[in-house]
Amino acid sequence: MSKVLVIAQAAEGVATELSLQCLAAARAAADRIGGTVTALVGGKDVGSAAPTLIQHGADEVRVADADALSPYLTTPFRKAVRAATEGESWALVLLPASTMGDDLAPFVAHDLGAACVLDAVGIDADASGCLLARRLEYDRKVTSTFTAAEGKALVVTLKDGAADALPADAARNGQVVTVDLPGDLAGAAEVVRRDVVAKSVNLKAARIIVAAGAGVGTRENFARIEELAARLGAQIGATRAVVDAGWLPADHQIGQTGAVVRPDVYIGCGISGAVQHWVGMSEAKTIVAINTDASAPLMRRAHYRIVGDVNDVVPKLTQLAG
Repeated sequence: MSKVLVIAQAAEGVATELSLQCLAAARAAADRIGGTVTALVGGKDVGSAAPTLIQHGADEVRVADADALSPYLTTPFRKAVRAATEGESWALVLLPASTMGDDLAPFVAHDLGAACVLDAVGIDADASGCLLARRLEYDRKVTSTFTAAEGKALVVTLKDGAADALPADAARNGQVVTVDLPGDLAGAAEVVRRDVVAKSVNLKAARIIVAAGAGVGTRENFARIEELAARLGAQIGATRAVVDAGWLPADHQIGQTGAVVRPDVYIGCGISGAVQHWVGMSEAKTIVAINTDASAPLMRRAHYRIVGDVNDVVPKLTQLAG
């Protein structure tokens, strides 16, 4: 049992970034156990995602194309996965730790008689080739490692940032198979309305991030952060307190319940650096912290520290930035 399955997501026929990260983790796991990687993508008109999935590590892509699979509902997708995988044994099944992935994974695990781990931060293998899933718990202070019972599959949802998507390799070849779906895909539920809020920022791709915390004080003071970011050509990040205050949309939030970022330069303005925020930006190459409290956690961990009021310091940095 050395086959690895990725249940990928596609939006408007394009594979999501997190699905490509799952493929990278699947490829690494399959290489360790001498296995192959199959990607399963379901939805309406999703076949166009197949070449991308192959270029990013899949040996085979199974396409489940049906109107009943868009938008996502648990029962139709569960039936589609069953149809696509029936009678096969899998060492590992990976899904994005998204709304869809975290909902679907337990049902897939039940149908396969497998172990299930949600929101994993990594996939490893021990010396014997047994696959392991790592998950951070207790505010990311404890790492728990899980494996499946002997002869059982391991179903895992992978958190954003747990793996880096492989570069696209146009020379890779793979097989594309259309899944023969049952005629009774639809379940008892239907989607009456679906509103999607467009993202206003892509923090993961940002090379410079200027982030604001509660220490900025007011929405009026926040304009100084925006001016510095504009001068540096940076993206603006925030702590949960700033988002809750309504100064920025939720997609600017960095941390345990927000984005995980790895910029070249991270400037934290008025941010204490509690563990919930730290886990989202700790891998920044250079961290600059501005705070009146020299003993704040972020100040202690930063590469460069400026002790002072952000509303005095930030305008001076803006001037220096030209």
